[in-house]
Amino acid sequence: MPTLTALSIARPLLEALAIHPFEGRVMGRFERAINLAEPTGWVIAVTGPEIGRGPFSVVVAAPPDFFNQFAVGQPVIADQHGLTVGKWRLDWSAAAVWEPRLISPTQPLRLTSKIVHALRPYIDWPAPTESTPVLGERLRQAAAQFSQALGDKTKAEQVARAASSLAGLGSGLTPAGDDYLVGAMAALWLTDLKALLPEIAAAAVPQTTTLSAAFLTAAARGEFLEPWHHLAQSLYTGTIESLSRALAQVATFGASSGRDALAGFTTSLYRLRTRMRGIKRMSQQ
Repeated sequence: MPTLTALSIARPLLEALAIHPFEGRVMGRFERAINLAEPTGWVIAVTGPEIGRGPFSVVVAAPPDFFNQFAVGQPVIADQHGLTVGKWRLDWSAAAVWEPRLISPTQPLRLTSKIVHALRPYIDWPAPTESTPVLGERLRQAAAQFSQALGDKTKAEQVARAASSLAGLGSGLTPAGDDYLVGAMAALWLTDLKALLPEIAAAAVPQTTTLSAAFLTAAARGEFLEPWHHLAQSLYTGTIESLSRALAQVATFGASSGRDALAGFTTSLYRLRTRMRGIKRMSQQ
């Protein structure tokens, strides 16, 4: 049996595999990745380095056409040492362990005029070319309800109710509404509103796809794809140039998932900025 050595594995995935082996099937096959899933909804992504690291990912330096060898429905077994699928054994016993949890800022995020300018292109959502008129209007209305819920008196139940209207809205493996929510959850994590994240995930996960549910569940723990880490770091300690590069990295993920997520991130940051200004004015009266 040929063996491929993994470059890295996400810390939560390795910890979960140490507790319980994975027995599932290939859920999706792509040019540079395969997604694996158990009937319970547990997802593992095996990707090439070009995709980058993720909250439930294993990264392998795969030969050309490696992922084309697998078929949807093919059985998979895995444990804390590695994975067997088809004729291949993936060994991650010596892989680097990657931490997918975003930084927890010790200082409030300052949205300077330059940062606002860099974020502005992502706030107009959804793009007319990426949805039908009917779907686009539903997405806009649901996003407006979610933004309104992040108001002056943010209540978890209101935010969760608004999140449920976005959940599963759209097409594909990760519908646009879910991607928007993941971006919003990144904004909430970075603005120290972490307590809302489990409520959002609980409302959204039952209504969406297996892959989206995995991303939302990870986001509830503050765990995001690698480009989000570059974005978070650049917002706090980087230059505008590094921020622009990080935004471009996020934006190019998937066909439109990255831009959908950045819309949720940007809109939520703008809304929370307005909220904090209002609270500050009230405290000064």
